[in-house]
Amino acid sequence: MTLPELSIKRHVLAWMLSGVIVLFGIISYQRIGIDRIPAIDFPIIVVNTTLRGANPDVVDTSITSIIESAINTTPGIEHIQSTSSPGVSTITITFSLDKNIDVAYNEVQAKVSQILRRLPNDTDPPTVQKVDSNASAVIWLALSGDRTIQQLNLYANNVLKKKFETINGVGEVTLGGRRDRVVRVNIKPEQMAAYKVTANDLIAAFNREHVQLPGGFLVSAQSEQLLKLDLEFHNVRELAELIVSTNTGVPIRLKDVATIEDGITDNRQVARYNGKPTVGLGMVKIANANTVDIIREVERRLEQDIRPNLPPGMNLEISTNDSIYINQMVASLKEHLIEGTLLAAIIVFIFLRSIRSTLIVATAIPVSLLAAIAVMYFSGFTFNSMTLLALLLLIGVVVDDAIVVLENIYRHREHIDPNPISAALNGSREVTFSVTAASLSLVCIFAPVIFMDGMVGKFFNSFGVVVTFGVLASLFVSLTLTPMLCSRYLSVYHHDNKAYNFISNILNAIDNVYKKLLFVSLKQRGLVMLITLVFVMVSGYFSLKYVEKDFVPESDESSFSITVKTPLGSSLEYTDSRLKMVEAIVASHKDEVASFFSTIGSGSRGQVNQGNVNVRLKPKEERKKSQQALIKALKKELDTVPGARALPAGASVVRGQRSEKLQFNLTGNNLQEIGRISKLLQQALGNNPEMGKVDLDVQLDLPQLNMKIDRERAATLGLNATDVATAVSLYAGGINVAKYNDADGDGQRYDIRLKAGDEDLNNTADLRKIFLRSNNGQLVRLDAVARFEPELGPAVIGRYDLQYAANFYANPNMPLGQAVDLVKQTSAKIVPAEYKIKMTGQAEEFGKTFKNIAFVFALAFILLYMVLASQFNSFIQPFIIMLAQPLAIIGGLVALLISGDSLNMFSMIGLVLLIGLVAKNSILLVDLTNQFRDKGIPIDDALKEACPIRLRPVVMTSLTIILALLPAALGLGAGSETNKPLSVAIIGGMVSSTLLTLVVVPAAYSLVMHGLEKLQSRSFRLKKS
Repeated sequence: MTLPELSIKRHVLAWMLSGVIVLFGIISYQRIGIDRIPAIDFPIIVVNTTLRGANPDVVDTSITSIIESAINTTPGIEHIQSTSSPGVSTITITFSLDKNIDVAYNEVQAKVSQILRRLPNDTDPPTVQKVDSNASAVIWLALSGDRTIQQLNLYANNVLKKKFETINGVGEVTLGGRRDRVVRVNIKPEQMAAYKVTANDLIAAFNREHVQLPGGFLVSAQSEQLLKLDLEFHNVRELAELIVSTNTGVPIRLKDVATIEDGITDNRQVARYNGKPTVGLGMVKIANANTVDIIREVERRLEQDIRPNLPPGMNLEISTNDSIYINQMVASLKEHLIEGTLLAAIIVFIFLRSIRSTLIVATAIPVSLLAAIAVMYFSGFTFNSMTLLALLLLIGVVVDDAIVVLENIYRHREHIDPNPISAALNGSREVTFSVTAASLSLVCIFAPVIFMDGMVGKFFNSFGVVVTFGVLASLFVSLTLTPMLCSRYLSVYHHDNKAYNFISNILNAIDNVYKKLLFVSLKQRGLVMLITLVFVMVSGYFSLKYVEKDFVPESDESSFSITVKTPLGSSLEYTDSRLKMVEAIVASHKDEVASFFSTIGSGSRGQVNQGNVNVRLKPKEERKKSQQALIKALKKELDTVPGARALPAGASVVRGQRSEKLQFNLTGNNLQEIGRISKLLQQALGNNPEMGKVDLDVQLDLPQLNMKIDRERAATLGLNATDVATAVSLYAGGINVAKYNDADGDGQRYDIRLKAGDEDLNNTADLRKIFLRSNNGQLVRLDAVARFEPELGPAVIGRYDLQYAANFYANPNMPLGQAVDLVKQTSAKIVPAEYKIKMTGQAEEFGKTFKNIAFVFALAFILLYMVLASQFNSFIQPFIIMLAQPLAIIGGLVALLISGDSLNMFSMIGLVLLIGLVAKNSILLVDLTNQFRDKGIPIDDALKEACPIRLRPVVMTSLTIILALLPAALGLGAGSETNKPLSVAIIGGMVSSTLLTLVVVPAAYSLVMHGLEKLQSRSFRLKKS
């Protein structure tokens, strides 16, 4: 018993089966999270190693190189990137996407443990960490007011941070512009010399006088008492009385040689919100948490609990908010879903002219979509740009099977068998084969998308899964619910009226025109095939040549960032002055900009010559300029900022990575040569106005003072290198000598930092104020045993795959494909053969995508052929059916060219999907023709009878897909930049393939089948003779 037969005879079972799908779908819908894009877990491990005081050269050779060489033998590594900066080595290992992060972590940990003995003695043990690439803040709050930065920091850290950390789904609350409380001991060099106190005396005094020791218990017969040996100072005034040493019996106290200040960490960070000093609080969500729910709860607590209880004069505002764009994008796609459903229903109503028929077909949409949503929930997917786009595509696809089944049952009721039960049985049985073949051909196209590798594969994995199960659900519905509903509720009786007659006349006229066209194409089948071949070759060549090629279209997310860089060696004050100029330019665009959050020194290296401005724009509908247009205008204005490079860029596809569209690196064995070549390449590329400013991260010219010790002289005075280096480090760099907490504290321990006051050490001459104690107790001035030589040295040494590297970043005003070609052409003239250029980021994925798509195209065609060959029991007929595919792909490319959209990750997937979508039309034509031929009807007569019968279902199914995707193709609403290319490609392909398939496939069928008949008759005659 077939599915349609079972459903018709046991109608309650059919209702219950669909009811189960709907029930699970509704429950799943209420539990699925909402996010911007699918969560992609990149297996990334970071190894951090610290060697205090070491310059980048020493860190590179003594730490980074050794660890890199050991780690490089770990299986599954895609690439290793490292930076060696003063005192710190950071190695980032990126594994292939299919590598298990926990296995990778254990393997790297084991490799690092093996080389610990080879590292310098003073090196801190390396820390190995997993990196969550999705762990970026989904909302930033800005705390400002009439308070000191220290007070703002303390309130943010001790009060607000704890309140937000209890929100379900928040993994961490990070503080931006954070400067922790520090007890600063500002040393006075002149006073130190007058009292004959040295740096080592201060360190020894703290180690001797500011201590906590375990006291144990004092036990008697009946009781015991804890001995508390807390000999630390818990008051800043008391700390000033600490005795450093004595001079002829008179104590020298800390206040005699320094000023003590309850302050904050060294001023190497700046944070401002709309130009006002601020502290930022960022909410980092845990994996797969619902971004929108987290932000909604943050906003609720902010309004109901936190803002009413803020101290007078403090303000807490929302700086950036990911949920705004996510909500707009989801709302836009939901609108498209409703619009697409209505348009698809209108098409069905126009062709069938029956409300009952329309409602029967329309039931396939909610049942199939809810089945897909249930699969999303059990697969751990969220509602995001990819899954919602898949649901949008499904609207047009899932009604196709129901339309074909219902239209055939309708035809049987109207012309063959008036009995509703037998008409439903025979009508559904007649198309079961073609519907199953069409659905399986769709599945075999979407399935390869699931198995694509690389970032694109992970990105489209959820898309492929949702569409595959949605198609299978629609097949199930069309073979169960649709025949059952048709057998009970389908009515073929209609009331004649002007509207009905008008539509009927138009459809009949289209039928008559098509019959004439079909007659001509069968008569001139050779000419039709020749014209088609020429059209495909010419259109294919020109569309591929002139369509722009990109990786991901730029989205208007109403937020972007500006990177600000000043020359190496610039002071914080100088960088801040340039940042204020950038802020003034941003603030001048009042019609577009809602707010901006600026920082200096917030990166992992904390360099004060780099700043960042995160800009949040007003909603799309409230501003005249698009984000792209504003960035373009800002690029020109920011070029006028003197003494700094300011580069605006949109949000990154993957959070936590730099967002520039074009990223590549130059690698080789000689660091200095890389620096020279990279500057030439940067200059050559920057000369092209379409390329814009090119950012370069190689930093080899940091002004440095290299200390040289006269070791013989030092030795005669009883001094060693450690004594000299400690004194300079304490005065110039500062040393955290001990911990401090208040008597009635907040549960936190803070650093006590020894350092000369900023006004006391400004230049090389001021270093003469530093004194050391010789072996006879006399003070020796620093310049008696050491001198300082000015030189330029590396601030950061970068490596990529064990070789020295310089990284380039740019946002060209040209398609990514052209930019990559320009880089390759320019580097061929400048870069020697032994140095290599390698694309990274989007540019690397762009290259991988084309290889991936080529693989998916090939696999899709092979699977489609295998499915069709199995279904039609023929090796030849699948080739006839597959003639529609080239016609569809050409139509998709031409549509992209006309609409001005690029050939990118989304439009390429659209072209892949066309292979399966357009196969359905050819299957319907060939299947019915075969059925008529089985009854003994000649080839051309069978085609003339079958093709007009299938004309309406072919046009109906094509129009439902086209109109379902039309709202997205018009490029309206948030997220349209990614939805539009896919929709345009599919609509263009559906239009061209539908128009041409109806003519070309019958001509090809006639030509091939007549040829096969002649071959068979000739071989038959040869056998007889």
